[in-house]
Amino acid sequence: MRTPEQFVKELHVINPNVAVIGEYTKAVEPVSVKCLVCGKEWSPKAYSLLQGKGCPSCSAHKGARNNKGKTGLKDTDHLKKELKEVDSSIEIIGPYVNGHSNIKCSCIRCGHVWEAKPYSLLQGHGCPRCAKSGTSFMEQAILLSFQSVLKDEVLSRDRKTIGMELDIYIPSLKFAVEVGNWFLHQRSIKRDKEKRIRCQEQGIRLVTVYDKYPKGKEPLFQEGFYSFEEDLNKADHRIIRELISELFGMVQIRHELTDVEWSQIEQKAYEQAKSMTHEIFIQRMSKTHPTIEVHGKYQNNNRRIDVRCSVCGFTWKGVPASLLSGDGCRKCGTKKAHKDFIKNQNDFEAEVRGKNPDIEVIGRYVGRHSPVEVRCKICGFEWAPRASSVLRGSTHKGSVGMHQKLKKRNDLKGKENDRRKTSIQSSGSSMAGNAGT
Repeated sequence: MRTPEQFVKELHVINPNVAVIGEYTKAVEPVSVKCLVCGKEWSPKAYSLLQGKGCPSCSAHKGARNNKGKTGLKDTDHLKKELKEVDSSIEIIGPYVNGHSNIKCSCIRCGHVWEAKPYSLLQGHGCPRCAKSGTSFMEQAILLSFQSVLKDEVLSRDRKTIGMELDIYIPSLKFAVEVGNWFLHQRSIKRDKEKRIRCQEQGIRLVTVYDKYPKGKEPLFQEGFYSFEEDLNKADHRIIRELISELFGMVQIRHELTDVEWSQIEQKAYEQAKSMTHEIFIQRMSKTHPTIEVHGKYQNNNRRIDVRCSVCGFTWKGVPASLLSGDGCRKCGTKKAHKDFIKNQNDFEAEVRGKNPDIEVIGRYVGRHSPVEVRCKICGFEWAPRASSVLRGSTHKGSVGMHQKLKKRNDLKGKENDRRKTSIQSSGSSMAGNAGT
């Protein structure tokens, strides 16, 4: 078994520009190393270093310089310029290494700082907090409903009271509401429990609301806990409205939201919860689908919006997230797929000559699964098989026996011709000899 000292010595010979900064355990385990050229630190499998694999950053720069101009060597300024055209809400705050090395960036809208791969950012993947609706429709609806009655008494995302963030907090009532999606919060149960303990210590009544909660699962908390199987950001909003009415009752608020009030709250909640503005959505759509016109008002990534294809005129209600992921006009897509699939007559005949040279196309090609008239070049037999079978190399029924008989007949005919030719030549020679005598 190789010792850490032996590994360092071997690595120095094979990869002199790579220094070990972590602890070597065995060849198949990762080990922390540093590039002595550019200073990059990474943790590859130890055996890969002994196989000669070096710094990924230096390798990427070298590849970009030696690829004969196919993709120029990108720098931070170049990335910022490209990203601005894709998503102007993201600010690059770290140095660019290569397309697959994480770079630090910040969201202009919410201030969130995270690391992402440059190629991912250029594909349209934005702020993870905004993507998860850092503030959801459900949270905004509850917040705005309380603010419609209590005005400025209601705080959003308060971090001072218990030293941890509370989604909605009303100091005068010592009442707080935590709203979340179970799929996301199940990874932070310990934190949610800690919030509840701190609220109890300060005499604050905390209510926790989870949507997309598994059916039949035991309640996470015995008191002040609401769970719903539905995704309340997409489901019927009457459920949220009923929940708000119940929360009002818990703190003795004697107010029933009117239909007009709820309509205003609903619209504003959409505006404040969405992860991008209508203008940004239009901008991103113009890059992703320049032939699709947006006729509706963007509200959030999952709420359908009216769009129209400027090529064929087809209109439909598309899901923004799907549109930005590349889903386009299905009518144009079907037409293009059909066009790409169907070959023209010349292309089909050329493909037959390459894959089935003993077959001659004598009829009109209609489609891959339609019959087409062909002739066997060997025996002259004509039939109409499916075009796809001809392209697979198939020939006519009984061709093997028929071609063998034909070959045998041709061989016999050839031998007979050779015999006659030889006989004629012999006769000619004899006649010439007699004439000389």
